[in-house]
Amino acid sequence: MSISIQIFQTGSVRIRPTAYTQPSHHSVIRRRAKFLTDRTWMPEPIPVYTFLINHPEGPILFDTGMSPKCKSSKYFPIWAPTIKMTSEINIEPEDCVVKQLQEKGIKPKDLKAVVISHVHHDHTGGLADLFEAPIFMSKEHWKAFSRPVYASIEGCAPSHWPKKFVPTFLEAIGGPIGPFPHSYPLTEDGKVVAVDTPGHVTGHISVIVFAEDTTYFLTGDATYSLDLLDREETDGVNDDPKKAVETMRKIKQFAREREVVVLVSHDWKSVERLEGKVVFRPSDV
Repeated sequence: MSISIQIFQTGSVRIRPTAYTQPSHHSVIRRRAKFLTDRTWMPEPIPVYTFLINHPEGPILFDTGMSPKCKSSKYFPIWAPTIKMTSEINIEPEDCVVKQLQEKGIKPKDLKAVVISHVHHDHTGGLADLFEAPIFMSKEHWKAFSRPVYASIEGCAPSHWPKKFVPTFLEAIGGPIGPFPHSYPLTEDGKVVAVDTPGHVTGHISVIVFAEDTTYFLTGDATYSLDLLDREETDGVNDDPKKAVETMRKIKQFAREREVVVLVSHDWKSVERLEGKVVFRPSDV
């Protein structure tokens, strides 16, 4: 069995332009203020993708996408209205990741691992349906987001995580990979690893897949599009713009050192890039 990747779309979301990107030299407070007062919309929605990595040791799911329940007025706490105020969510019941996995003949218990880039609601909407699988994330990220009140304010939906949920922490027992100083092996053969890509949030991770045909880099929310990555323009709602730019530069450096297909969780073109194995050729900024 060779290593391959499949993309599942779990709905789409229309967001404010100031959520999509803002200048990285602006302070976090200034960026948040502009985002919260923005009353315009992006011309088009952005997708919410999850990635299934088919590996001989078992399938690995990177992120779990949105839940169809998130369209309900009661999904997010009434005292944390930011998501409802700043996004238009479009998702149908059949879009949930567990149903899409079932269509492929995969049950939650069949998954070798569920790897979470970060716990924002559009990346963890399927957690409750996948509790039978081992769920991994970085210890640093969980330390920052394990408090339900803080997590809710920051765009998460902890009341919809599995009861008494505590993830398994990734272990940085892998060596350096390109510009990334250490790695978190997800398979015994080292063909699937996670690396630290902070900036969007503390402890954010991305996944690298060394397949037979090429290398794949699954960004999570390290960037919202390949164009933004190439221009080193950060998203508008990240926790640390400086770290976000440093992360983007590391991804670009990695892509200069080898041929890499970069797959972005919120970029419509990720599907055609996967199908065509389109290699990312970073420019110099």
